Amino acid sequence: MLAILPRWNIPDPGLHRLLGEMLDPDRKILAALERVVPLSGKRIADVGTGIGYFPMLLARRTGRTYGIESDPSLLAAARQRASASHQPNIRIVEGDAHNLPLRDAAVDIVLNGRIDPQDGALPAIAESLRVLRPGGRLVVIGYYGRDDLSSLFEPEIVAHARAATQRRTGWWLRNGFKIKVVHTRLDLRDPAAAREILPRVFGERGRTYLETDHPPMPELKLALYHLAKPAVSPEVRRSR
Repeated sequence: MLAILPRWNIPDPGLHRLLGEMLDPDRKILAALERVVPLSGKRIADVGTGIGYFPMLLARRTGRTYGIESDPSLLAAARQRASASHQPNIRIVEGDAHNLPLRDAAVDIVLNGRIDPQDGALPAIAESLRVLRPGGRLVVIGYYGRDDLSSLFEPEIVAHARAATQRRTGWWLRNGFKIKVVHTRLDLRDPAAAREILPRVFGERGRTYLETDHPPMPELKLALYHLAKPAVSPEVRRSR
């Protein structure tokens, strides 16, 4: 989940927890996800789950929910949180986007925050489609840009996000994805938490941002890049 923010690759469960509390306090990602694909009773795989943010958030409304993580420290933290939650439908398992520990057609929805819009990600997309049931949906949660926090990112990251989301030539649409923009916010009202998080995520730009006049809850535009797996056609069903 925390690869939503470019450069966030620090396997520190404590910092992941803090950022999870700061990101999207209005739960707009969850509301947008529900509009893209109904969640009730669905089997879900969250790839790159980190400390299990989305499984914890979704478990009360979904069916079996898998949190898949490759980093040992984050995996251990996610398993501990899942055990403490007493949610029997959560399973935290080891794996990565290129080798999902699930059988074919195992889930209805795959969430992934670690697919970058470039052709090198196509094998990971194919692996997600493998574990989806016909009619299921892959949802990539990623950065969209054009927001209050664009100045914090390296220019090439902002340019890459903008190019990938162009309506005619962008990578996402060229590869069959639809785009749902989500106007979230980053909660910086706790100065101590902001001072701990922003320099770790954004480096010197984060420090500079905190030293200037800034909104307490700046807008962060994310997007749900979603792709449906084709359903089995009526002709195929009749031929079985």
